[in-house]
Amino acid sequence: MFYIGEYIVYGTNGICRVEGIGPSPYDKTDPRTFYLLIPVKNPMSSTIYTPVDNDRVPMRRLMTAAEIETLIAAMPGIEPLTVPVEKQRRELYRATIGTLRPEAYVQVIKTVYQRRAELTAARKHFPVTDLECERLAKHMLYSECAHVLGLDEDEIEAYITDRLPMAE
Repeated sequence: MFYIGEYIVYGTNGICRVEGIGPSPYDKTDPRTFYLLIPVKNPMSSTIYTPVDNDRVPMRRLMTAAEIETLIAAMPGIEPLTVPVEKQRRELYRATIGTLRPEAYVQVIKTVYQRRAELTAARKHFPVTDLECERLAKHMLYSECAHVLGLDEDEIEAYITDRLPMAE
């Protein structure tokens, strides 16, 4: 269970602050306990009420700074995804990102990077699906790292790149 004031990752909504824990705001007869979540850095998002025992939308604590450094050190060894059926590429990307595992974000980013290189070399069109999923995976990873490390999201790619040679 999370506590009030804690920052968590809630599905693909990204980072949210636990603002409250209490009964359902919609149904007073519902016996479940709910989190009141406020999305961070997303003024267009409204508040989120979700059951504490929600098993449909994954939630997890943010990585620590040490876990981020460990992830960066492991990045060279994280393998890209294997897409067995090309028509299911988008579903595989979304399902992988939906696990909320930081390693999964890296897998999607690496897969799209590799695919972009292959398609560019073959002078083929790069699908929008890959671009959208890469953008989502990068946002999920970079926003969490930026929040934990106290940096701007646009500084994270350089931060990771600067540390990758030390990891190899």
